[in-house]
Amino acid sequence: MIRALVTFLALNTLSVYLVDQILNGFEITGGTLGFVIVGVVIGLLNVFVKPLLKVLSLPFIFLTVGLFLIIVNAVILWLAEQFVAFIDIPTVTLTIEGMVNYAVAVLLLGVLNYLFQKILR
Repeated sequence: MIRALVTFLALNTLSVYLVDQILNGFEITGGTLGFVIVGVVIGLLNVFVKPLLKVLSLPFIFLTVGLFLIIVNAVILWLAEQFVAFIDIPTVTLTIEGMVNYAVAVLLLGVLNYLFQKILR
């Protein structure tokens, strides 16, 4: 159980690092600590908040044949950005510029996490 959680959070951190390297409007400062904190925050939001958002937006998900999940995931990224700013760790920031970067970051994170899950199985 603990091993699976640590693996999940480590892969989430790796995904965040890769998105930071690929996407110009997605920036994390603070070095390795910044990537770890952002990866853990996104991972925890995915575990605790995302299911609630999915249930609340279920009608929109059905109407758009699942495309509304991109918006749900973008909201998770926005919440992560706000939470990282709220915890106020010096030198650690998450900045995402513009809605297009939110959408591209969501797609990249989704694809990377999917690939990592397939590799581990």
